[in-house]
Amino acid sequence: MKKKLTAQERYVREELSKLYPQLEINCQKTLGAAYNKHGHDLLSVCIEFFLNKPIEVQVKSFKEGKAENFITFMMGMQSKSSTSRFYHIYRKHNEKSREYYTDGYQYDIDKHEKYEEDDLMYCIKAQMKHLDPFEKMLIEERVMRKRRFVDIAEQYDIPYTALANQLKKTLKTIKEKCSHLR
Repeated sequence: MKKKLTAQERYVREELSKLYPQLEINCQKTLGAAYNKHGHDLLSVCIEFFLNKPIEVQVKSFKEGKAENFITFMMGMQSKSSTSRFYHIYRKHNEKSREYYTDGYQYDIDKHEKYEEDDLMYCIKAQMKHLDPFEKMLIEERVMRKRRFVDIAEQYDIPYTALANQLKKTLKTIKEKCSHLR
């Protein structure tokens, strides 16, 4: 059996129906390119939240002209938060999955990763040509040969902390110069 709406509830529904086209525009601006995918879902979640507020709050929001801002604010918060109800119901599934092609598409992931890894190694080796001998030695010993700092420190009679600090700086420089491959 349908519940009869009170005068306040009818007022809120009428005002909401007048405001709805503007809320759609606000939702489109809030989501941008993701509007076609999630726009109507986000809008319905935010309107549901608004309608779950006490009726006095809803009426007051419309009478003070704050309902549009309130619902639009909720859209922004719901769309950007990874802990929101909207995220868990609508976005999480799409973001945590990928397309699966059943038409014979070859998933050659190893080849792609190897290609990227080769490019990265090429970039690192190219950057090593510009390093001073100490930095080259650090990269070769620690990164390429995977030797421990303790062993390198003993062999070259250099303090452990000096090796660690210099390697950190050198790797940061190389990482910045090869960042276009990551």
